[in-house]
Amino acid sequence: MAKKVLIVEDYKEFRVMVKNYLETQNLDFQISEADSGEMGILAAVKEKPDIVLMDIRLPDMNGLEAASEIKKRIPECEIIILTMFETEAFRSVFKSNHISAYIGKSELYDKLIPQMKAILNNREIEKETHG
Repeated sequence: MAKKVLIVEDYKEFRVMVKNYLETQNLDFQISEADSGEMGILAAVKEKPDIVLMDIRLPDMNGLEAASEIKKRIPECEIIILTMFETEAFRSVFKSNHISAYIGKSELYDKLIPQMKAILNNREIEKETHG
């Protein structure tokens, strides 16, 4: 069954690039998109994604606020932050906000697919061990 991925990014060119990249990886992903935090929350509630790829800077609310709201409504959803802010200070904030992973946008091609596979594999292992 296809895993659902939601991309929440206000910069259309980057959002399309991420979607196209995921589509070239021959993985069974059903991809949806949102261009703001509020639209991301609505899309997440409707689509129930396995993974949300979330930008921090969004027009109506920041990505951490949107991620927090998504986690409240869909606790099993995993959140990966994609950001240009690549500092340790931000990484520690993400850990306290139930973020599964933090990837700098410059590291996207190296780290995104391995991180997504690791998250999905861990979920499968948890399902098997917890019934």
